[in-house]
Amino acid sequence: MKRAISVCILLLLLFFIAQYAIVYFKQDHEANYQISKDELTFDIQEFYNKSNNDTYYINITTGDYQFGYTIKNNFNKRKQIIEDIELINRDGTMCIFPVFSKEDNDHNIECSSGGVLYSYEAQKTNPVAQELVNTLKEKGYQNPSWQESTATGEKTTTSTIYKDNLLDNDYITIWNYQNLEIIKKDSALEQSLSSYEKYENTHGALVGKYYIIPVYYNQNVFDFQELVIYDIVENKTDRLNLERTMSQDTYINGIVDGKLYYMDKDNLVQLEINPEKKQYRVIGNTDLNGQMYNGSWETVNIYDLVDEKKFQKDYSDIPEIASKNPVMTYENETDYYYYTADGNFYRLSKRDLSLPILLFQQLDTKEVIFNQDTFYFLIDNSLYYYNENYGKRLILQNDELRYNDNNRIAVYKVSSEK
Repeated sequence: MKRAISVCILLLLLFFIAQYAIVYFKQDHEANYQISKDELTFDIQEFYNKSNNDTYYINITTGDYQFGYTIKNNFNKRKQIIEDIELINRDGTMCIFPVFSKEDNDHNIECSSGGVLYSYEAQKTNPVAQELVNTLKEKGYQNPSWQESTATGEKTTTSTIYKDNLLDNDYITIWNYQNLEIIKKDSALEQSLSSYEKYENTHGALVGKYYIIPVYYNQNVFDFQELVIYDIVENKTDRLNLERTMSQDTYINGIVDGKLYYMDKDNLVQLEINPEKKQYRVIGNTDLNGQMYNGSWETVNIYDLVDEKKFQKDYSDIPEIASKNPVMTYENETDYYYYTADGNFYRLSKRDLSLPILLFQQLDTKEVIFNQDTFYFLIDNSLYYYNENYGKRLILQNDELRYNDNNRIAVYKVSSEK
């Protein structure tokens, strides 16, 4: 009898171990199911991808309305993760909020109208969107973008900063001609990086957490032979000797994989700067030709780079983007393309190119920076960001930006895992 009980316990233990192994090693799955709500039936397509940081890709359709969500959470790798759908459907607009579980609902609402998908920010003045958000608040759901900012400005040497609006992982830098201002949520400091003022920041760049600026030897701030490499996180400065003179006609090709690329038009030399290793190498001259990057590297005639060729990935082979005639196109590492056109800012899932979402509209932007999942943009003397979880926020004002904004703002975002 005791032996039989022991065998049963062992078999039960092996069963649970097997079940755990199946869940743990499971890579991907797909589920198609329906949820009925308010006399509507929602068809749901759910794709789980383990290798991409435990990500669920979800398409939700009902009638002519279509929605899309990307959720980074493994939910114990289970299927049919949507438990309910909160919605308001009125006046040709439907806004929804899929409910996953009480502890996993930090996403936002989406609204669909006239065949166009909108974020909350793009529809926040629509009474339908506001009604849904008010209902969700009453039920205990929260999202930072549903609250209006109450941040007040704090003065620094040259700027007014709205610290409560800053994102936790952001370092904002402002080139102040001779000094670099570094701003984050809990502090702000100014670091002197040059002996002479440089009004047009033609050679300076933030590459990851390293700010790179030439060492100019007189007030003309033209030629240079060395670089200052300043770590904005560790507050540490190094110098890199380039063992040559780079002329005032040197320009920045671009930044790729944590490296900065200079092209000297006068001396016909192209350099790769690796700030992490404090190294450089010559990648182009009249013997080597030059290097151009548009998503992949190609060798080009060094004289072609005299016309100031900038590195920029080519998205013209994606008709869903090219047909919008975008001003700029970006992408994050895994899930989305982002692009701007006619003052509209869009996000487009790489898994469903037919469903762009209008994130927000903003005319009169002077400079736009994209970093991971956040747009930063200048209007007059003010720097704002847009992030789907926080909405649009003012983060600083600097009067000098009204007159000179070219290559003065940069952003480093410390990576974090959800």
